[in-house]
Amino acid sequence: MRRTLNKTRFLAGKTDPENTSLWLPLWMHLWDTAGIMERLVRQWLPESVKRAMGFECEEALLAHARFLGGIHDIGKATVAFQANILRTLPEARQRLETLTPLDCPEQNRRESPHARAGEAVLLWDDCPGGIASIVGAHHGKPQSCAAVDDQLEGWESNYYPKGQKKVWEDFWTELLMTVLQDCGFDDTAELDDLNPQEEVLLTGLLIMADWIASNTEYFPLIPVEKLGSMEDYPARVDRAWEKLALPFPWEAQPGIADPQEFAVRFGFAPNAVQRAVLEAVDTAAEPGILILEAQMGVGKTEAALAAAEVMASRFGLGGVFFGLPTQATANGIFPRLLGWADTQSEETLPQAIKLAHGMAELNECYLRLQGRGVQLEEDAQEALQVQVHQWFRGNKQALLANFVIGTVDQLLLAALAQKHVMLRHLGLAGKVVIIDECHAYDTYMNCYLDRALEWLGWYKVPVILLSATLPARRRAELVEAYQQKKAVPDAPWKTSCGYPLLTWTDGAEVKQTAIPPDAPGKTVQLTTLTEPELPALLRRKLAEGGCAGVIVNTVKKAQKIAQLLRESLPDKEVQLFHAQFLMPDRAARENQLMARIGKGSAPERRNDLIVVGTQVMEQSLDIDLDVLVTELCPMDLLLQRIGRLHRHRRSRPAPLQQACCAVLDTGENAFDAGSEAVYGQWLLWRTRKFLPRSIRLPEEISPLVQQVYGWEREAPGGAQGEEMRCVYEQTQEKKKARAEAYLVPQPETHRLAQLNTLDDWMQNEGARSDPAARAAVRDGDPSVEVLVMQCRADGSIHFLPWQEGGSAVAADSPPPPETALKIARQKLRLPAVFGKAWKVDRVIRELEADNRSRLAAWQLSPLLHGELVLLLDENLTAHLAGMELCYDRENGLTYQKEETDEGNRI
Repeated sequence: MRRTLNKTRFLAGKTDPENTSLWLPLWMHLWDTAGIMERLVRQWLPESVKRAMGFECEEALLAHARFLGGIHDIGKATVAFQANILRTLPEARQRLETLTPLDCPEQNRRESPHARAGEAVLLWDDCPGGIASIVGAHHGKPQSCAAVDDQLEGWESNYYPKGQKKVWEDFWTELLMTVLQDCGFDDTAELDDLNPQEEVLLTGLLIMADWIASNTEYFPLIPVEKLGSMEDYPARVDRAWEKLALPFPWEAQPGIADPQEFAVRFGFAPNAVQRAVLEAVDTAAEPGILILEAQMGVGKTEAALAAAEVMASRFGLGGVFFGLPTQATANGIFPRLLGWADTQSEETLPQAIKLAHGMAELNECYLRLQGRGVQLEEDAQEALQVQVHQWFRGNKQALLANFVIGTVDQLLLAALAQKHVMLRHLGLAGKVVIIDECHAYDTYMNCYLDRALEWLGWYKVPVILLSATLPARRRAELVEAYQQKKAVPDAPWKTSCGYPLLTWTDGAEVKQTAIPPDAPGKTVQLTTLTEPELPALLRRKLAEGGCAGVIVNTVKKAQKIAQLLRESLPDKEVQLFHAQFLMPDRAARENQLMARIGKGSAPERRNDLIVVGTQVMEQSLDIDLDVLVTELCPMDLLLQRIGRLHRHRRSRPAPLQQACCAVLDTGENAFDAGSEAVYGQWLLWRTRKFLPRSIRLPEEISPLVQQVYGWEREAPGGAQGEEMRCVYEQTQEKKKARAEAYLVPQPETHRLAQLNTLDDWMQNEGARSDPAARAAVRDGDPSVEVLVMQCRADGSIHFLPWQEGGSAVAADSPPPPETALKIARQKLRLPAVFGKAWKVDRVIRELEADNRSRLAAWQLSPLLHGELVLLLDENLTAHLAGMELCYDRENGLTYQKEETDEGNRI
């Protein structure tokens, strides 16, 4: 420190609204933040992020990071801020008023929030525009150019009282020069010009440091009569850093590419697909995007995790993000990834793990993990190697943990113009990103995925995309997004139908190889049938035992088919599995099905079982069916469903030794109305057109998918086909337009337009709350989630009879935390009709009115605050928005119009 602070020591930075005897001088908060910035760079930031920030060496990055921490709140050195914060601190106010009056028109203060004021002050002192814009954005949203340009002239009364300009400019100069020299600079001209991509990452780091430094648990306030002492540093920061105890970046151990090491990690030697993936990532000169198209059950997850280890070790990544299509798939894979993560840290410090989706805090495995303590040196032999670190529990911080498993929404949100999106970029920039089932996203979500990939490509983040059924056109779009190219010449890799297929980039070069399978394939016979023919088919196929699966496209259809089969085949056991079950009921059914027809299931448990379900059976269950019936759906999804047929080697009854899939269709030109509502006509028509009589797996997976999705290379298919295609393409264009309204800019375009600052980078904020943000990256009507409880005739509130023994819960007081958690798990997503634009307001209004009258006290529970509770009567029935709902343990939720005659069923 070559300068010492003088008059600026009187400026306030923080106060305690509940204790007027405590404060924190502005300079101390700045030094606290600068110290945390330094420690984040030295000890927490992965090497890959340091490189992405663009500085010539780590010391240059460190100097700029410390400067940003030390100057980020210079906008608090204004009369508008000081006059406001010192209203409750008369002693501190009196000290400052010995130097300058604190006169400021109160109605003008909102025009100069301190982040905007800070950017304006730094520009006044010739600070580079990019650095100044980081200060302007440190509360999560960049400023507009116009608002900043107008500050010191248009709103000068917010910066200093009349006649006091030099006093306040002296404050700014003293702060700025002190921080500059503390960081090894003599002048603002020595600060680097940055581009917006580097500024996004530094803003994320500054937000993180500011949040840590603002936490009084780590940085306590001091008595108001004291001004603080430079002698407290760096000890004050050291104590806070030790108490915070952030996990260090993951240090992947080299050697996983060796087959013996792979076997140690996963329990089996790598197969041909896994060997090909490891060879590609082990020989690539640069990190890039890798797309693995391979059949269901071949071990794509293990291939991706092993590849992540190789790339993290080679390129200095500090963690892994694993994104999946749904909460169910994320929950399903969480224990596997937890086990893998626990093997990573035997020679390093513990890592932080995060399950990131809307209902993560209700996941029992995740909750148990939160009980783990921070590992200490003396008990290192006893402790498990991963933990849920408390600092990463907030939604905004989710991607900053080392290992993050969640829905793909967490990645898509990095492309949404939402406040604090820079934290998401910071978290992703230091990870290997894995996306499973990358074919499973619609056009709307793909817009966000492509924009996220553009940014990941700029940061040189390794990305691994997994799919069994990826259209070739989509493969090309994904690679081009990562390489930030909108138009590249045609190349063979864009249209290849090889399978299994590996496509990856090494710098600007795109490489591809078809992988010769090292296991025998299988042939699946396909037949078509109509609904009335279904019972006879299953009776014939299950004559000597075995199990069957029936996958349809809507819950109502599943419930209808299950009823038909129960009546037609009374000697068979019919189980339903779909999304309209309470969370505990669905989990119990999933566990039961895994035991009955999972990989290790015994013949006696499988025999005579028919499972009727919806799309949840495509992805979230590792089940092994002896015979499959699937309703007509797009070819890629149909093949996903076939992946549940003869999934594992086992002895099967004679009628079931040949794999057979029956496709349920209408038997006429028209499509099932429910299927058409879900998928549209065009893809159903194309799938029906190209449906073969048999499929050779895995060889014919890709050719069939490319046939159905490759219509742009075909001659027109007649008037009917052309009409359906036009409707489909128009619908996709509308989805793109809706998604693009709130995308963050592309990495390069903003730099060219705005002269290397973040100003105007987020003009249209896409969402102002976390639930709204999650909804913004998925298309369609909002979903309504409820907690389902029972209200008996005497008015008492109970769990459903088979949940928690049907025990009663007091309605007139907040439930104890353990009870509240059990209530929070009684979650159910209402059918889509309740979220329609013409009905959703009435649904929420009626639920809120009922909850206010009967369960108002539950809103005082942190876990239940904001939740809607659906109360069923003693017959497990409720009336809501003109509908009668009924919950049944075997069938899930059913509903119909309140007129109960069958003709009025929805």
